[in-house]
Amino acid sequence: MAIRLGSTVINVADIETMTRFWSQALHLSPSSGDPDFRLLRGEHVNVSLQRAQTPVTARDQMHLDLYSDDQAAEVDRLTGLGARAVRHVREPDDDYVVMLDPEGNEFCVAAKENL
Repeated sequence: MAIRLGSTVINVADIETMTRFWSQALHLSPSSGDPDFRLLRGEHVNVSLQRAQTPVTARDQMHLDLYSDDQAAEVDRLTGLGARAVRHVREPDDDYVVMLDPEGNEFCVAAKENL
């Protein structure tokens, strides 16, 4: 049996806000019911959210890299969903925008043509 990534898990304080944000941001369908855990399902990727039992403080231990053919449009769309742009990094072989989700978790939106 081969190993594969089943889901990326993000610890959150407000599971409802984060479910709305990440399901809309990545076009995923959230599971229902459990107040402490949500699996957001997609055709090619899953993201899981779990309510943290202690304050979420270590923001840089893990983040998502999102690839886009239209980086500017996606940054605008995600900002409209409640994210905040932190900085835009432009290097000869790399172009990405560092963003924060509604709880301050970092993620990046990378221009696909540079990957």
